[in-house]
Amino acid sequence: MDKFYCLVKMTFLTKFAYVKAFWINIAGTFASIVIYYFLWQFVFRQQDSLAGYTALQMTTYVILSRMLSSQFSGGINQELSNWIRTGKIGMELLRPISLFFTLFAKRVGEFVFFVAFKGLPIAAVCFLVLGGTPPAGVWNFAMFLVSTCLSIGIMYFFEFMVGLCAFYTNHSYSLAYAKSSLFSILAGGVVPLFLFPEGLARVLDYLPFAGMVSVPVNIYLGKYLPEETWQFVGLQVVWILILWTAAHIFYSCAIRRIVVQGG
Repeated sequence: MDKFYCLVKMTFLTKFAYVKAFWINIAGTFASIVIYYFLWQFVFRQQDSLAGYTALQMTTYVILSRMLSSQFSGGINQELSNWIRTGKIGMELLRPISLFFTLFAKRVGEFVFFVAFKGLPIAAVCFLVLGGTPPAGVWNFAMFLVSTCLSIGIMYFFEFMVGLCAFYTNHSYSLAYAKSSLFSILAGGVVPLFLFPEGLARVLDYLPFAGMVSVPVNIYLGKYLPEETWQFVGLQVVWILILWTAAHIFYSCAIRRIVVQGG
């Protein structure tokens, strides 16, 4: 645990070295929330509710979904890709701790920084300025936190596999952009999943992407019955185990492409 804590702390402190990028990122996230807010306000001028969501609930959905989706543009895939491209991966593999452990600790550090200096401040300002609804209940808020933490596990293994693609392409910049866009759509960050055709929406609800945005936000809003909440949280755990297996298989194949040149 000491090693894990040190890696998390190191990643957390490293983020302070990029203050300008940090403020630009916050401004971009806040701007996207405001844009989506006014789009939905226009929609709700024509009707009082949409698929069971009131205007205030949709405002809450926009704030939380855009905030969670803003993580998609980062992630450890960029760092892993750079290690592979520059050859630093060789040094990382020689360390007495596994690559999975190192990168997961870094991802947790990124998430802690995100919550403390981006997530909470943006949510507080947006709820005060734009409005919104409190969680449906104490239990809903607690399960929202659990689901959000589990979503980091899902993101991590996807990011890890995207980063590993650099073994085959030498970099994964284009894949990183594709990942960010695809996740935002399939997770419900751009358009709520209930607006998709019914059959497609039902399928998307059970894919791992929904567990990154749609599921946590809908738990917060109380859109699931208690048994449905447990079902979706359990599904997040199942997807983490599936992605963990897939990431290890992909890693065992990709690592064989390392070539060490001696002198």
